[in-house]
Amino acid sequence: MTWAVAAALSGAFSVAAGAAVHDRALLTAPIRGIGQLALLRALLRMPLWWLGTLLTMGGIVAHLWALTQAPLVVIQPIGITGLLFAVVLSAVFRRRRPSPAQVLGSLAVSIALAGLLTTVPHAQGRTPDAMGLSEIAVIAVGAMALCVAVGRTRRGALRAGSFALASGIAYAATSAFGRVIGIAALSDPFAALQPMTMVAVGIGLTGGLIMQNAYRTDHFTLAYATLMLSDPIAATFIGVAYFGERLPTDPAHAVVAAGAAVLGAVGVVTLARASGPQQPARTGQPPRSDDLSATSA
Repeated sequence: MTWAVAAALSGAFSVAAGAAVHDRALLTAPIRGIGQLALLRALLRMPLWWLGTLLTMGGIVAHLWALTQAPLVVIQPIGITGLLFAVVLSAVFRRRRPSPAQVLGSLAVSIALAGLLTTVPHAQGRTPDAMGLSEIAVIAVGAMALCVAVGRTRRGALRAGSFALASGIAYAATSAFGRVIGIAALSDPFAALQPMTMVAVGIGLTGGLIMQNAYRTDHFTLAYATLMLSDPIAATFIGVAYFGERLPTDPAHAVVAAGAAVLGAVGVVTLARASGPQQPARTGQPPRSDDLSATSA
């Protein structure tokens, strides 16, 4: 148990560090005012961005290993501490202290996530078939497109939150696909070589690219908190609708879940009000673009 907790903590720190490094890379690189394909090419040429990606992947591996060594109710809340790590690391990279509102908002979201995770049963009732997975993909892509469309018409915190919400939905859908494909691959490794695997990879990569655009808005704390909150909530809805999982039904758990939802909303609103551009624009650079409207260089 001790090693599992240590791995979960290190994984949370690694994922948070990866996100903060991605944020730093996007703020320091000359990628302002460019479209999505040019953004992707620029990111792939940036050693700092690759460092953030490796940190994120390493953290995910550590978290998954910890889940195999200790109960979910112990490990999953530890992963939530990554939000606080991300806030502190982002402030360090920006050479400024996090504001009290950012710390309080992050704590509120973290406590809310822990509350939600402890009240939602995690027993899997069934595995969706190909039709069910297709429905998950269609609904997820539709919801992502709606969030992106809303984000493109907004500025600042609303744009960051909309893009991060789209990414959270993408990661939740990818996790659902990963669970189904992973279970099938345990008995037949070739089961991973199926069209749905490509669909899952495509949704996951798209969610990652959308999240980079959320960071481009210079509202890192709000974007990361929205991602961490929307991912498990979307995953819960998918679990209930397609995996036969249950929502809390007893009064005590229902009250805790409702209170956690309210606290999480308060935390996100607090972060939205406290977040904002914290790095002055550099002279000689074109105005920053945090839009998803352009799709080419």
